[in-house]
Amino acid sequence: MPWQRIGELLPVRITDKELIVYGPEVREIARHELYPSGITGEKRSLPDHAPGRDHHQKYELLKERFAEFGADGVLFFDELIRTRRCGKNEAARVLGLLATYHRDDLARALERAFRYRAYSWSAVERILAAQARPRSVWESLKAAAQEQLDEILRQSPLSVRSPAEYQSLLKETAHGDETEDDQDNPDEGDDPAA
Repeated sequence: MPWQRIGELLPVRITDKELIVYGPEVREIARHELYPSGITGEKRSLPDHAPGRDHHQKYELLKERFAEFGADGVLFFDELIRTRRCGKNEAARVLGLLATYHRDDLARALERAFRYRAYSWSAVERILAAQARPRSVWESLKAAAQEQLDEILRQSPLSVRSPAEYQSLLKETAHGDETEDDQDNPDEGDDPAA
């Protein structure tokens, strides 16, 4: 998957020959050819799914995602990056916990981890295992659908068009129907049986 999709629950379709992953708006975001049956342990990825060499871009995107958890999320992220050798990778893994746990539970775990200076993915995972209940697949799907619906409702509404704007379309359609009738029966007036 593209690395920007970390922590999202996405619909997947598997055919005989490929795996197709869709975004929340049901638009294809990834397609991978399947290995023939019997092949195990192989891995396939697309270069554009990796974060690339722009580390500043990855940092900004991760920080933006942690800002969704409030001030404690940003503080935890900053300390994780500062204190851990592979901080960005661990930050991505922390966001990956959203596939299993509720957003509120992860926010509380980040706050607790920050309070006790436990700046690591494993610390957050232990906190969640001890204090939170993993959500079911149905709960995950419901949360993803709700987020998508909220995003759609935040968009500006469509403007209402005047019915007069459609008049030209109706005239074109009526004229097109007459032309089709004439073409279907060109000898209509010449037929003595009619």
